[in-house]
Amino acid sequence: MKILGVDSSIPQGSVALLKDHKILFQSSLTESSKYSDRLLPLVDLVLSKTGFSLNEVDSFCITRGPGSFTGLRVGVSLIKGFVLSTEKPFVGVDTLEAVAACVKPTDQLICALLDARKKQVYTAFFKYRPDGPERISEDLAIEPEALCDEISSPTVFAGNGLNTYRDFLQEQLGPLFIASEPDPEKTVAASAAFLASDQFKKKLSFDLNDLKIQYIRKSEAELNFTG
Repeated sequence: MKILGVDSSIPQGSVALLKDHKILFQSSLTESSKYSDRLLPLVDLVLSKTGFSLNEVDSFCITRGPGSFTGLRVGVSLIKGFVLSTEKPFVGVDTLEAVAACVKPTDQLICALLDARKKQVYTAFFKYRPDGPERISEDLAIEPEALCDEISSPTVFAGNGLNTYRDFLQEQLGPLFIASEPDPEKTVAASAAFLASDQFKKKLSFDLNDLKIQYIRKSEAELNFTG
């Protein structure tokens, strides 16, 4: 099965094509790129590098959040267009779970961490099992100080939240803080596609009503709405 994975939930958005659980090709956006301008060309690049057309893809997956509100909407809209035009199945994957799955197997607790702006982080905790990361908490949007209060054992941190809060976490947590370096061989999109391949074995979804964005918190527009 060929799965096209797309992640537009974080600034370093990515696209990957997997075939039979192997990465054929993957590529990432730069943080300065606009999703509306670059995401579709990135899909075209990945497909051209692998020699497949969109209609030859068997299924699609998209990270559904939490993450950038604008990026999530662009990515989900793109996948919905692909599903409508190809009539192929899809699955939505939690972004934090995909980030956790980028971490190499470990006995330590895993904290997936994304910069949520406004002095908050999106986070969730996972433990590695033989078949991959197992969720042990819900997705949360909290202050870094509150997150530190939840850490009582050595924990592996992963995700773009480290770009902003690495020094703070290291100072606050000391030996309990373990930074997971980004895996250059696996983008978040590829990680999501690996997770999706296991879900496709259980259920194939064609109903776009099932594809819901997981925002976690209200957007700036909703917070400022007074009408």
